[in-house]
Amino acid sequence: MRTFFITALASILTFPVIAGTMDIRVLSDINLSSLIVSPISGQYAIMADGQPVSDSAKANIFQLILEGDSIVMKTLEKKIGKFAKVIFTGVGKNNIIKIKSVVPAGRIRSYDDHLEVSVYAAYMKVINKVDLERYIAGVVEGEAGGVTTNEYYKLQSILCRTYALSNVRRHELEGHQLCDLVHCQYYRGRTTDADIISSTAATKGMVIVDGSLNLITAAFHSNCGGQTVNCEDVWAIPLSYLRSIKDTFCIRQPHAKWKRNISTEDWMSYLALKHKYPVEDSLSFNNAVSFGQAGRAVYFKDKDIKIPLKTIRGDFQLKSTYFSIEQRTDSVLFRGRGYGHGVGLCQEGAMNMTKLGYSFKDILVYYYKGVHLVDLASLEFFREE
Repeated sequence: MRTFFITALASILTFPVIAGTMDIRVLSDINLSSLIVSPISGQYAIMADGQPVSDSAKANIFQLILEGDSIVMKTLEKKIGKFAKVIFTGVGKNNIIKIKSVVPAGRIRSYDDHLEVSVYAAYMKVINKVDLERYIAGVVEGEAGGVTTNEYYKLQSILCRTYALSNVRRHELEGHQLCDLVHCQYYRGRTTDADIISSTAATKGMVIVDGSLNLITAAFHSNCGGQTVNCEDVWAIPLSYLRSIKDTFCIRQPHAKWKRNISTEDWMSYLALKHKYPVEDSLSFNNAVSFGQAGRAVYFKDKDIKIPLKTIRGDFQLKSTYFSIEQRTDSVLFRGRGYGHGVGLCQEGAMNMTKLGYSFKDILVYYYKGVHLVDLASLEFFREE
């Protein structure tokens, strides 16, 4: 695995290089109409509709309440005014701001750097304008979960940074770059975990590119069950670096196996009604209750019928597409392997690899084929030339 410091090739880079802050919509899974905001560290300048909020230095708790197409701003002592947009800008060091959703009720969350609150689609919209690396550290905590090794945190930070920058325009039409949900990346604010912070700092600016120097789709999942999936089997478009591989590192990990019982009547009704499966045919019936996968398959097949396994997984909310089916008295047993879509890096396999002494670079080339590790700082330098 090599780290490229690109000179002549810098002029043909086709991926966006982003520095500085990211605009992340937070609390994006709720219809927010009342919020408490409290700067707790550093120093904040507060602007409402472009004007400084008077006496804001004397208050450290603000309530923002949706009223029509405006936001009413209050302190504990008085009403400040009614505005379209309120911005809390950190102007000191180690700026941290705490928020709590009041309607609907939510937990307290803390964020680094800046906060912007406005009205969007009849509800309040909250944007965390946050330094890229602080955002990545928060995402690593959300995506990695639990306790693992520093080497794995380094690996996850590179994946999260690559994913963020390759998807930076996902919510462009809505006025921000990413949100805090899993389809962007799971983000619940700042982390205080010293290992995550130091590991993210150790990989600052590192991203993964393919052979054409494009940021890769840094797909990852919880557990592949012993074999990852070609990306076109899930998302239709093939990518050279997202190839199926055998993975022995995850097969004894927590999410390696699962079971699910479904009544035979429900299973057959589903096949017949949605997929016009010939359940009355004895051979087809037997096939439907005795399905197996020696290796990762893409379809559940019977004669001329091909049902994508990802469709079955989605319809029954199964943990993966890697399953066999066994007949029971009045039900069928889905005996499954793995957890997630199965494309790219297997998190539990990678975590185990770090415990066995593999470096994050070793793991990257194990799960992603023909990729390179790039230092963003060097690319920024050559873009400015």
